[in-house]
Amino acid sequence: MKTADTYHHGHLRAELIRRGLEALEVEGADRMSLRLLAEQAGVSKTAPYRHFRNRDEYLGALADEGFRLLHLSLESFAKDGPDGVSAMGRAYMDFAVSHPALYRLMNSPLVCAMPEGSIPWARRSLMLLGQTLSRGTGAEDSGTDSGGNPGFDTNAAAATWAYIHGLVLVRIDGLFPADLPAPDWNLLASTVPHLD
Repeated sequence: MKTADTYHHGHLRAELIRRGLEALEVEGADRMSLRLLAEQAGVSKTAPYRHFRNRDEYLGALADEGFRLLHLSLESFAKDGPDGVSAMGRAYMDFAVSHPALYRLMNSPLVCAMPEGSIPWARRSLMLLGQTLSRGTGAEDSGTDSGGNPGFDTNAAAATWAYIHGLVLVRIDGLFPADLPAPDWNLLASTVPHLD
């Protein structure tokens, strides 16, 4: 068991996020207790509040870490244009299936209500997708998005994200009728919607 010294060495925030990611998949965001996680980390129940103002901010930090991990799993495919987008779709699906509670938290109303800039990895992940799509469609020469980011195809990114997000939710929530043959989730995740 960790001692209270962990906090004083500056590792408590990282330790709480690590423990939170594990607890999230077992307990879900609604039942997870920051105080219990602090106790398991060997620190006082109030020590986490030196790093997080409240539980929502802590959950936001977990979501941001989820987006960072998602970004890491997608970025190796970003250079490959259309083939990269198909591989990114499969990686996105694999990530969500491996971390369903984290995925739900990352796409929850709580995250949308967080102050701008508090979850930077969400934007980076979407930018990665949009820029990869732009390279695959030749739209990289079309200027910049409203934030001044070059080579970002907003419509393609939104359509692709909506498509894969819908597939993920149907799969992780078990919404596809069980009495029908199972879909080929890898094939579906590899299929990128085309905008004409």
